[in-house]
Amino acid sequence: MPCEEWCRLVERYRRAVNAYNEAVKPLGVQPGTAFNEIWSRMERARTKCDRRRADLLDHEHEHACLEAGQPNGAREVADIRTENLVLGDQGQSGG
Repeated sequence: MPCEEWCRLVERYRRAVNAYNEAVKPLGVQPGTAFNEIWSRMERARTKCDRRRADLLDHEHEHACLEAGQPNGAREVADIRTENLVLGDQGQSGG
């Protein structure tokens, strides 16, 4: 069963992914200096997203709260494999 901290970290990661998505949207629309400013905002959002993801994975590794009560230590929450939830946005789900 996921703990409160895991839920908090997932929410922080979700917000960071949404912010990154919003930062990327105008990327191809503006030329020149405006593009550079958009790119800079997008890179800051990506970096923040990476940090939030790392925080979540670190917690999962250290706390192992997702493995408790699961058969064979499977990491599954509400029929969603957490590896896909966390890695799916970066195409690293291993499938």
